[in-house]
Amino acid sequence: MLYWSGLLLLHLNGHCSISQSRVARSVLHEVIFPLFDYTDVVIADQCPFNPKYDIYAVHEQMKNKISDYDWECQMCGKRFYTEKSFDSHIGNRHKINAYSQSRTICLASYCPLLRCSVLKPDFAYGNQMFWDEALCETGSFSDISKQCEDILNKCAPGNDSSHIQLHQLLQNTLCDPLSCDRYWVLPDSHVKTSTLQKFLTAFILTVGLFTYYSVIFMRLSLSFCRLRVSSLSIPHRRRTIARSD
Repeated sequence: MLYWSGLLLLHLNGHCSISQSRVARSVLHEVIFPLFDYTDVVIADQCPFNPKYDIYAVHEQMKNKISDYDWECQMCGKRFYTEKSFDSHIGNRHKINAYSQSRTICLASYCPLLRCSVLKPDFAYGNQMFWDEALCETGSFSDISKQCEDILNKCAPGNDSSHIQLHQLLQNTLCDPLSCDRYWVLPDSHVKTSTLQKFLTAFILTVGLFTYYSVIFMRLSLSFCRLRVSSLSIPHRRRTIARSD
């Protein structure tokens, strides 16, 4: 098992990280589940990634995000400024409805296998991720590689062509990157997305700065024109007053 702080979020003392489970769930929906759709294979009951075993599946269904600062509980209608406050509310007020004994999988515990910190990086762990990669030892992946093979057998158990294809795709996506050379390498799709996001951010920032300085320039120009007109009108007023005297 990997014990790198940026990669492993342990399921300790019966507690499962809600935030990291969200990250793992996001990776599953973006990277893993599309492979099942592509091969037209239904997620097997014994597959730990099956949504029906997700501890926080119902918890998430109770949430209605209105905006980044407005989260609504669909059970009672109460609203919160932060998602964390909403999470605490569900745990305190709706625990019986949100959680059941049939849902036992903590997705956060699969973050090392799903490479959560790589595919969904938290910038707070930037330096730690650098050292994790720099100090990586090949033996660190022994246990997690065995876990990956076990998951492949549970999630793609069939012998037909579709299951064989799914098994190979999961092997390429989940198990093959479990090495010091490949663990921190982004898939091409994520690299393209990251590049596009950076381009759009730079474009929006450039347009914003251009608009901001254009407004300032226009206001300064207008103020200068008014000052010039005012300064020119003063001698005229003085001459008018002198003539009247």
